[in-house]
Amino acid sequence: MKKRVVVIGAGLCGSLVATLLRNDFEVTLVEQSKKQKPLFDDVDCPTGDLNTSINRGEGLGGTTNYWHNALIELDDNDLVKAGIEPKGMRPYYDKAWSFFLNASDLAECNKAWEANKASVEHGGATVAHMVLPQTRHNLWKLANQKYPGDQIVVVYGHAEKITDGAVEVKDGKRTLRIEADYVIASAGGLATPVLLARSLGQETGFVPGYHDHPMAYVAKIKLKPESRLKQVSCTTLLSAEVRAGLTYETAGLKTAVYLRPAADMRLGSITGPARYILSDLRNDPFSPKKIMMLLGNLEAVREAILFKTRLGFRGTYFSLLILGEQTPLQTRGIQMKGAGKPLLNWEVTPAELRSYEQSVDKFLAEFADDILESKIVPHGTWAFRNAAHHSGTANQFVEHTTDTTPAFFAVKGIPNAYVIDGSILRAAGIANSGLTLVALGYKLAEHLRALA
Repeated sequence: MKKRVVVIGAGLCGSLVATLLRNDFEVTLVEQSKKQKPLFDDVDCPTGDLNTSINRGEGLGGTTNYWHNALIELDDNDLVKAGIEPKGMRPYYDKAWSFFLNASDLAECNKAWEANKASVEHGGATVAHMVLPQTRHNLWKLANQKYPGDQIVVVYGHAEKITDGAVEVKDGKRTLRIEADYVIASAGGLATPVLLARSLGQETGFVPGYHDHPMAYVAKIKLKPESRLKQVSCTTLLSAEVRAGLTYETAGLKTAVYLRPAADMRLGSITGPARYILSDLRNDPFSPKKIMMLLGNLEAVREAILFKTRLGFRGTYFSLLILGEQTPLQTRGIQMKGAGKPLLNWEVTPAELRSYEQSVDKFLAEFADDILESKIVPHGTWAFRNAAHHSGTANQFVEHTTDTTPAFFAVKGIPNAYVIDGSILRAAGIANSGLTLVALGYKLAEHLRALA
């Protein structure tokens, strides 16, 4: 008789791991909702703009039903900071790339990356190589297509607690007990630590270590017609887009500078509340508040269209969007509130802000010969929003190793329970964590298949 695995969460990691284990275990997948809908109101965030409308979702596939999974590898230094031995990751990164792209498509993306590096990597900047497949995949559908096999039982409800040998799931007024030999928590960087805290009797405790990639528009620039920056900002291929950020490291923290097409040098489109409005409306199209914001800043709409249609990437005007690295801190994290909503604290610290400011100054100095004019948003008014790469919040619950053995994923205090989502990453550089998490998902599935 096969052993039983319960996977909590059908997003990026849960969808993959459930399908990888389906032929070796009896797999039950717990997902909050049958409906595909964004998550708006499961946490409160008094310290900053919480990006939820497109980057966190319920239903099979989770977030991936709404948003591209931008593919970026962590470099060796970032992997070490994340507690991962770089030498062992190459085969799993290769599996992760091939999950999204075939060999010829990947070769084209790498060719564009090499061209970008040759163009700009001779000064202080390095290229942040980000690949966005042209086809937006729902990971539940893609994983089942890639790894078909034995049935996966789907149970809809809210996972309340992991116990020794079972998962308690609330389905309306009922509480179901699903027996399990192994439990895999893949509910995401915010929901997994909340679940683990409640499972371990910490309903009113504080979960530290949160980090993300704060993002802000910081300037507009006018480029010379022949500027090399136009060539690296976005390369469109048949299978994917290759977007290049220019990365600088200051005081031990990285900042990536991305160029976004702009209509002119006016700052209103990047400083007002509508600066992300088209993305926010994607999954909340009937919000009166957001529609009014949209009508109040048509300049932002125009520039969003230039970006979405890629018509402006060879133009003259660009906005500078930065994504910064955060240090995991004991003071930044999730405050549990018992039966109430948890509170997330993710603010940018003064030291982090200084690092980001200095990195932007490095960019402007390095590419001064390419820039005809610049307008900088005053530093004190940079309006940060998190990038929804919620990370680090399971670190007090897991027994890390540096070689991604089973102990890397294992929950302390709950036998045979494991974590695979952003909450286990001790650090994440400035990269979208999705590709790394898929690679780690392959690694965890390999460990568990050895126990079957």
